[in-house]
Amino acid sequence: MSVPRFLSVLLGLAATSAVNAGGFDTPEDAVRALEQAYVQKNADAAVAAMDFVEEGRQMLQKINPTMANDPEIIKQSAQARELAFRNELRTKGFPDLAKLKCSLVGKAHISPELVKLTEQCVFPDGGKSLQDLFAIKRDLRWRVTMVPPP
Repeated sequence: MSVPRFLSVLLGLAATSAVNAGGFDTPEDAVRALEQAYVQKNADAAVAAMDFVEEGRQMLQKINPTMANDPEIIKQSAQARELAFRNELRTKGFPDLAKLKCSLVGKAHISPELVKLTEQCVFPDGGKSLQDLFAIKRDLRWRVTMVPPP
């Protein structure tokens, strides 16, 4: 599995608990829940672990900063990002994380609401990959976001 594909899969995993809890207490909880959602092939749980609002806002910030301040446009962008994520899971399938051994090996606080986590995964053949994942805190809960702030 390629690193971008793996990251794409990894970011869809954290939602099993989020569906019920509405979010996670720590950035690590969000990443673990996203991974569990991938292992369980649970799209709703994966979506619950993600913050598509922040992804949409960041995308708009890069395109047109004025649009990044419009709540309705941000909402539409978030809906489009979630739909694209669900479509990717439906068409390409979930990443196969069941045989990987992953651990968080680094943590950097970018701001009080944004954390970069570095995860190392070991493949069955002994190969390793490092991924930087971002978690954002909004509404008192942490979720994974695929678009890091500028």
